[in-house]
Order: sequence, then C-alpha cells, then structure tokens
Amino acid sequence: MKFQKLWLLGVINLLFVVVAIFFAQEMVEKGRNYNKLMHEHVEVLTFKDRLLNQDEWVLLITGKVIKSVKDDVWLEKKLISEQKLIEAQENYDELKEGGNLIFYLIVGLVVLTILIYAGTYRILLATGGSLVSASLVLLYLGIYTPLLEIHAYDEDLKIPIVIKFDELAAVGDEYINKGSKYVEEFSSFFGMDVEIPEYSPLSFLVNGYQYDHSVVFEGRMYYYFQSKSIDSIIDLLFKDKNYTVGMAILCFSFIFPLFKILLTFLLVYSNRIRRNPAFNMILTIIGKWSMADIFVAAIFLAYFSFHNMNTGIQTASESLIGLDFFLGYAVISIIASILVWAATKKETKLKMYESVF
Repeated sequence: MKFQKLWLLGVINLLFVVVAIFFAQEMVEKGRNYNKLMHEHVEVLTFKDRLLNQDEWVLLITGKVIKSVKDDVWLEKKLISEQKLIEAQENYDELKEGGNLIFYLIVGLVVLTILIYAGTYRILLATGGSLVSASLVLLYLGIYTPLLEIHAYDEDLKIPIVIKFDELAAVGDEYINKGSKYVEEFSSFFGMDVEIPEYSPLSFLVNGYQYDHSVVFEGRMYYYFQSKSIDSIIDLLFKDKNYTVGMAILCFSFIFPLFKILLTFLLVYSNRIRRNPAFNMILTIIGKWSMADIFVAAIFLAYFSFHNMNTGIQTASESLIGLDFFLGYAVISIIASILVWAATKKETKLKMYESVF
C-alpha cells in the first residue's frame, strides 16, 4: 500500500524526535560531565598550584640533596589528575557511542520514510521532512555538547637554578686588582715604588666551578585550558559583556537555524503555507543568509586554533564531537532544503538558492 498523505510521516517524525531527544539529553549530560572532569583534571595541574606551591619546591630542592626524598605533593596530584582524566575519557567515549546511536536512528528514519513513500510523488517531500527532523536533533546536540578544547601547557618544566662561581670569582679578582692599584698609588705618595702584579687568585681557586641546583616539575603544567560548547561560549560572552559577538553567535548558531527548521516543517506539512506569498517572501529573505551557520563554525575553528602560535609553550586546540554534530546539522539541513524545494518548486515558485537556507 502506497501512502500519499503526510500524516503518517508526521507521526513517524514526532516519534523519532521524542526518542532521539531522550538519548540526546543523556549525551548532553555526558558532555557536561566531560567538561567538568577535564577542568578538575587541569585544576590540579595549573601553574599556580604547582609552580607557586612552596611545598612542592621544598621537596624538589631537598630531593636534589637527599635522593631518598620523593616529591609526594606531585605524586598525589598526579594520581588525582590521572583519575579525573580517565573518568572524563569514559564520559566522552559514552558520548561518542550515543552519537553512533543517533546516526543509526537517522539512517533508520530515512530508510523507513523511503520504504513507505517509494513510488509516490511525495517521496522527495517526505524524505526532506525526515531530514529536517534529523537536523533538529543534530542542532540540539551541536549547541549543547563540547565543541572545542584549548590547551596551553609545558611538559617536564625545568627551572634553571645555576650559581656560576667563576663569574663571582672574576668580580672578586677585579676588586682585588683595584685594591692593588690603590696600594701602588698610596706607596708612591711616600716615595716608594711598589709594583703589585695582576693576578686572579679566586678564579684560580674556583677553576670554572658552578653549582647546578635546577629542578624539574615532572608531568604537565597547564597555563590555560578551556573546553566549551556553543551554549557555554554564548553564556561566557554575555557575562563578559561582549554583547555584539555573543548576540551574533546566538543568532547564527541558534535562532536562525531553529527558525529555518520550523519554516521548513511548515513548508513540508502545509499546502496553504506553501501557496502563501508572504511565506515565500520570508523564505527569500532568509535565503540571503545561506551558509551563515557553517560560517560560524569556521569562525570557531579559526579563532580557537592554537596550533601555529609561537608562544614559547606548547599549545593545542582540538575539535570535539559537538562540532561534528553542528556541521552534520548544516549539511543535512541543506540536503533537506534541496529535496523540499524539488518537491514544491511549482507551488512556491522559489529558486533553489532562495530555499536552500
């Protein structure tokens, strides 16, 4: 039996969104746990808690003299940080497993839609409608799961503490020879001719000796770390009163994409809306902002990329699964728009670039 009506499509898509959002909420929670645990991992290893920690300094310096003394402060921090890192990775792995589940749900939705409407004139419209539902779920995940991670750190930081005695001896010899000159001048005042040869007794005794007491802070020491999702970036920008950038990201990563999805839903399910001139005009206007959401993702990558920075410390930036979700939303929403446009172009009289928004 071939279905011509779209009410069944609406029921299937509604069930898909409900089920997918249920799993997506668990994934968002895993992402927040990951962010929380990563920040706790880094907090133990910040330079303020290591480089400025007097207890660790005392143990490091004492360990240079007494080999049996271990840096217990570092060993305790290492144990805590490694445990936090393991827990964070477990949450991230579960988040990626959830991403695989969402992918299979989307594939299943599209396949089911094609099987139900295959051979009907509704096939393109129905498939586009299912992809719009998929893009809604991916947009939700793209906004609320971790997007980017930034590191600035040192590995096994060495603090040089070197006393060069030959330099100190050279200064001492210089003053000794100056004193000899004063003695010669003073003796000539009494009619005596005293010559004192220049020599470097202290340098001879030291003979280039230097005392090296440099210490090494084992492991990683962080100077900066951030792991953010789009919603937390927006929240941070508004808290910092950077309203212009915050509002731009809010509009192009949340408000406009959500508005476009809702308009596409109306286009799929309502014949009256498709024939409405005012609705077509709105679609045309929004079409001018085509690819703005992908542009936002590109800005994130460019702005937060630390790989080529020459700062004297190790820097790195990594894209996380939230960026994959957001880009997945952008690509699928474009495909959905093309399918819907192909199915409704006679009714809407829209050009492709006006509907692919």
